[in-house]
Amino acid sequence: MIGAAGGAAGTTSALARTTGGLERLLLPLVVVAGALGVALPAPGRSVDGAGGIDPTLAVLVLTAGLSLEMAGARQLRARLGRMAGALAAGTVALPVLAWALSRAATGGVRDGILAVGVAPAEVASLALTGLAGGEVPVAAALLAGTTVVTVVVAGPVLSLLAPTAGLHPVDLLTTLALVVAAPLAAGAALAPLVRRRPRAVELGRLVGLLALLVLLWEVASQVRLDARYLVAAGLLLAFLAGGASLGALVAHGVEPAGRPGLLLPLAMRDFAVAAGIATAAFGPGSAGVLGIYGLLVLFFGTVAAWRSTRRARTEAIPDGDDVTPAAPRPCEW
Repeated sequence: MIGAAGGAAGTTSALARTTGGLERLLLPLVVVAGALGVALPAPGRSVDGAGGIDPTLAVLVLTAGLSLEMAGARQLRARLGRMAGALAAGTVALPVLAWALSRAATGGVRDGILAVGVAPAEVASLALTGLAGGEVPVAAALLAGTTVVTVVVAGPVLSLLAPTAGLHPVDLLTTLALVVAAPLAAGAALAPLVRRRPRAVELGRLVGLLALLVLLWEVASQVRLDARYLVAAGLLLAFLAGGASLGALVAHGVEPAGRPGLLLPLAMRDFAVAAGIATAAFGPGSAGVLGIYGLLVLFFGTVAAWRSTRRARTEAIPDGDDVTPAAPRPCEW
């Protein structure tokens, strides 16, 4: 009995070390996965052509659901007004911004940018909010809320913004229901059971991380190195800047600990779900631009979390005290 318990604890510890090590290396791993997809596109395009994006996305969303923790009711009550503002901005302002930027592009690049505009909050914003010392329950509530909004409004909004873009509304609705809504709901329902088993928690983290990297590789394989994608990178950077500005506006005046949970989910839209939306609505060719956005948004989130941690430490030092702030620790996932 004792030996079995020790073995289980050892397995859990090994999983935690492996996942923790990969999470600390997430940014370079993201770059490597994206570079492999761009440099050697044939395998990824074959997987995409066989419908590989949808099951990978479903696994990623399921693991996100497993990580949802709606504890912290007091935090949620205190942030209700701000959360409503974040949901409104994400539902109205971001699709309009994406549409305005998409006017400077054509074809698959245009369609991919439109898909980003209706995507929910990035799954990774939960972990990054925790890294920044923010309110994870607030970020989790925004992730769940924006996912519900996406399932309900993505089809009608894209039909309105891109009436002549070859939209496939039935495919889109099916994808959102089966690949996003159902896995997220299943993960959230299983989360209380999983949290009782540390090994299952660590396994879920590891599977989610691997699914994220595989999905980025699949999406990046659709990128074609031509002038259109250079333009796309600039437009997506502008979209990210717009989302970050909205997030900063929503979080303005909030104490340091409360800012990341509001800012990061609004600024970071989920490139993986956007890829699923683009593939279902417009075809696989429109997903390539999402590989670029995935790199941009994960880099932004990591840097923003590091800056938030550093700023919180600085502001915690009373004025007039002769104290040298401790050097910030290396940024982790």
